[in-house]
Amino acid sequence: MVDGFGRMRQDISALLTLGMLVGSLGGCGYTLVGAPSGTPGKRLPLNILPFTNQTREPDLERITTAALRHAIVQSQMFVFTADGASVTRLQGTIRRFISYPLALNSQDIVVEYRIDAAIYIRLIEASTQQPLLEQEISSSAVYLVSRSSTDKVREDVAAREAALARLAQQFADKCLALLAITLL
Repeated sequence: MVDGFGRMRQDISALLTLGMLVGSLGGCGYTLVGAPSGTPGKRLPLNILPFTNQTREPDLERITTAALRHAIVQSQMFVFTADGASVTRLQGTIRRFISYPLALNSQDIVVEYRIDAAIYIRLIEASTQQPLLEQEISSSAVYLVSRSSTDKVREDVAAREAALARLAQQFADKCLALLAITLL
């Protein structure tokens, strides 16, 4: 029997696989049957509004919004639009952010952390203001902290910032796959 978590994991895995397939087909010059007319060479416009942050983690909304916008710009399926002329708008809210120790050394000093985030997205059709997609996407990253005392703070901050960037990129990849499935 598959529990709710296992089912959700299977669904996300299937979505990511389909997203990668759609992305690879687009990169090979193939066109999907039933795709919007003029799809080759013409990408779907998408307006990504700045995300809101309901957590205590500073600047997370900027990092997450930037990662998603960059993924959209790099994609073969969408084009980022900054104005209201887009057919669809994406809103996002970072609802949860948790950081916790994952591993301790023999002196009970933390040497590895894990960060988890839950980001709620809402894709809205501009003309009708009706939601096309509402989904919460979970992302996580792990980072090591420095064992040495010299420059420990600077190295730990850099490791945490790199982990936040990986978390945002993981979210952007998952979100892009969901958008591809929803809009194509």
